[in-house]
Amino acid sequence: MQKLYFILIVSVFILSLLFGVLIWRQTIKFEKKALAAKRAKEEFLNQLKLEREEEERKIAEEQQRQEEEQLEEQNPADIVNPNPEDNLGTDFEDKQ
Repeated sequence: MQKLYFILIVSVFILSLLFGVLIWRQTIKFEKKALAAKRAKEEFLNQLKLEREEEERKIAEEQQRQEEEQLEEQNPADIVNPNPEDNLGTDFEDKQ
């Protein structure tokens, strides 16, 4: 009778070890899949960020171009040079 209990205890112990190894292997496979998914997500987010920055840059350039066109349409004769530092001497030369 004691021998049967001993065999039962040993068999349950071996079975527990086998399940432990099985769970450990599945965990490793899951980690690999999760790491690949995380890298894909990061790559996608980086690409999305770059696309958004490019789109925002294009929108800003378009707004700036439209503002310049509006200024040119409103006062085409008043605009000598868009850089005010270059216009410093023009008034003085015109008065002489």
